[in-house]
Amino acid sequence: MPSYDIATRAQALTLKLFGFSNAQIESTTGIQPRTLNNIYRKAISRGLNPQESTKILDYHIEDGSRSGRPTKQGEEVTSNVLSKVRGDRYAREKTCAYIAAEIGGVSEVTVWRILRQAGFRKTKPTRKPGLTAEMKEARL
Repeated sequence: MPSYDIATRAQALTLKLFGFSNAQIESTTGIQPRTLNNIYRKAISRGLNPQESTKILDYHIEDGSRSGRPTKQGEEVTSNVLSKVRGDRYAREKTCAYIAAEIGGVSEVTVWRILRQAGFRKTKPTRKPGLTAEMKEARL
């Protein structure tokens, strides 16, 4: 079943509430009758009462919660990872595995994803050469 945005679902539900046929709604919105009936059924179960009011609220047609493993990229973990990297000059040279081991409870891939999302990229550390005595004298 394709996923439709909230505006399309609201439009289809409005047309259904005003008595348009499923074929007309499908030609207008592209939502198949079976999907349309499911949207209508969910809206009714979420408190929509067509006899009282045809006002459609967001929670009548919003996406339902989905099951799945919760993410480990919480606010605390993200701030810990970013503080480890932004700490000092040498912190940017740490590997994802090293940062993950320091924090504990997250994998190196999770650390890598957090860093990528924050805009960090893989870079080669650069060193500025120090001035020699001759260079210092030339500048003075």
